[in-house]
Amino acid sequence: MTPIKFKKYEGTGNDFIIIDGFKSPEANKLFSIKRDLIKSLCDRHYGVGADGIIINAKPDHNGISKMIIYNSDGSLAEMCGNGIRCLVKYIIDTNNLHNQTEFNIETLAGLLNARFQTNGDIKVNMGEPTFTPNNIPTTLATGKDNLPTGIINIENTSLQIYAAGMGNPHLVTFIDDFDSIRFEKLGPVLENSSYFPEKTNVHFVKIVNRETLELLVWERGCGPTLACGTGACASLAVSATLQLCNEKANIILPGGTLFIEWPNKSGDIYMSGPAKYVFSGSIEI
Repeated sequence: MTPIKFKKYEGTGNDFIIIDGFKSPEANKLFSIKRDLIKSLCDRHYGVGADGIIINAKPDHNGISKMIIYNSDGSLAEMCGNGIRCLVKYIIDTNNLHNQTEFNIETLAGLLNARFQTNGDIKVNMGEPTFTPNNIPTTLATGKDNLPTGIINIENTSLQIYAAGMGNPHLVTFIDDFDSIRFEKLGPVLENSSYFPEKTNVHFVKIVNRETLELLVWERGCGPTLACGTGACASLAVSATLQLCNEKANIILPGGTLFIEWPNKSGDIYMSGPAKYVFSGSIEI
């Protein structure tokens, strides 16, 4: 058996097993072919327990690291907002870089810039949201607000849905009362909607006021999670485009609160939030 060391981090309740690909270069190849191993390690009863596994890999170009992330079902993810904050905090802690403030991380969604702030939060430039159907991807047609939109009927429930891309696909739908929806029923049906050829993350959004949104999250490849950083960005982008909220808002998730800023609606969106070390261990494979 080969022991591989790991550290576990969480960001607003979204938790990850982080493995250092610099020290264990065999890790990414191992996990890329052994998806059942990912599922077993992420299992909360029989494994370590996590929403996903992050490999801190050697960068291909100019980043300090390349983030390779797998969902808890073993699938490869393009991006993860909470995950990138956790990776940055891991890099800071592991390399004693507490005086460094700026970090460039390579992802499958492109090179992202993160800044370690004086209050301990990490602010990430998440790039520009896309509403172009082919780039999300979605087969939803663009509506009058230049958002891909449509109606989905699930049994006796009719939902107006919107699509947005943050390097990964997102479905946003608005509700007035979380207690009124059948979350466990609707989540997997919407994740696997035929409107999203690569499946999608699902977000039920409640508008509290123009500076506050509440979210329930069903993540693609994970199911219900306590938070989704890219989903918080996508939800604000859709809400602001529909003029339901301001360009800056607190996004309240089951695991905590993220602050999302979209200062220029034709430009990049920014996410700020915490990331914390949980524990370390060793996996024998």
